[in-house]
Amino acid sequence: MSLSEDTDRWEKLTRVDKLGELLVRLNVLKLSQLTDLLEEQRLDSSYKIGEIAVNKGLITKDELIKYLEIQINEGKVVDESLKELGLMTNDEKWERLIRHERLGEILLKKNVLKLSQLTEVIEIQYKNPEKPLGELLIEKGIITEKDLDEALDWQDNQNLVLLQTLKEIKP
Repeated sequence: MSLSEDTDRWEKLTRVDKLGELLVRLNVLKLSQLTDLLEEQRLDSSYKIGEIAVNKGLITKDELIKYLEIQINEGKVVDESLKELGLMTNDEKWERLIRHERLGEILLKKNVLKLSQLTEVIEIQYKNPEKPLGELLIEKGIITEKDLDEALDWQDNQNLVLLQTLKEIKP
């Protein structure tokens, strides 16, 4: 089995159903009803599928809460299983995806400074939290202003890419 096929298989096994999918799977809604709800949500994205289903009388508010609890519990089972297998949970994957690299990490990757230098300056910064890390690194003569500017540009670009990606994948 190829890495791509293996990854696809894991994604399918660890994916938690969206609420609408869960309601269809549990025979609470027909697929045609879910399609109608999705179309209504597309027209007014300020409403969630569950809210629309309640407003249309397809489920009660108490039932919505029950189904949301089922969805949350399914997510917990998936996460516990992933942890048992030594794999990242879905939340950990998202956390890693949206976490931008810190200045020190970027400078380490660019081989501009050594880990021992970074830890030394972080200790200094801990005692002087008002001073930015980059300023301290320049004061200690560990990096140049050009090194700092390039690293900050890299960080800004990374943040822009992250924001664009989140806009693309977030409905």
